[in-house]
Parts: sequence; structure tokens; C-alpha cells
Amino acid sequence: MAQKNNQTLSTCPVCGVSITDDGKVNFTVGKPGTRAKLYARVCKFNQKPGCINQEPELIGDIAPADSFPQLKDISLPGIQDKPN
Repeated sequence: MAQKNNQTLSTCPVCGVSITDDGKVNFTVGKPGTRAKLYARVCKFNQKPGCINQEPELIGDIAPADSFPQLKDISLPGIQDKPN
């Protein structure tokens, strides 16, 4: 664990993000976020041993803004769904 500004940083061996003692997540790209945002966008999909963001009491409540927005399906000209 590294020290930065008198905070201990824990680095996840699975995805490489660092999390401070107070729960601030330093993403590889973009501004810092929360454990809830990390879980909603990465951890719940990447179920690998060693993930350091799996404890519900530390993750907290996940808000709709924590997840990526749902996109509408688009249809592409000339591409049709094949029947099963």
C-alpha cells in the first residue's frame, strides 16, 4: 500500500485502480469517483478473485448515475436479425 497526502492507497490487483482510506477511487482515466461507481461499472461484471471492492458495507448505495447510461438499440441498414 502506498501513501499519498497522508492517505493509504489500496490498489486492486484485478483492475489496477487505487482506493483511499476514505473510499475515493482513482480511476485510470477521468476524475476520481466512489466505490459505488467502481462497483456499478466494473466490479459487478468482473468477478475475479482478489477484487478489493466486494464488501457491500464499503460500497454503499449505488445511484443510477453510478452506472453507465443505457443506450438505445440501433438498427443498421442491410443487417437483419436471423430467426432462431
